[in-house]
Amino acid sequence: MKLEQIKEKISTIETVKNDDEMAHTYEDELFYKFVKAIKDRKYETKEEIEKLAKEVYKVRSIEFSRWHS
Repeated sequence: MKLEQIKEKISTIETVKNDDEMAHTYEDELFYKFVKAIKDRKYETKEEIEKLAKEVYKVRSIEFSRWHS
């Protein structure tokens, strides 16, 4: 995942935040895709991973109900 893709996903989540289930589904998808990109060695440096991780984590500032079981 590139920076612009992450920003697009976060924007989508912001748009659907009134639908808790949909927002949570998109949030999970964002996290899984980011972790998969790390696993698949899509990033060249630790600094790039850290920068993108900070961007990904911005999704946690969007308020909607999250359920974990």
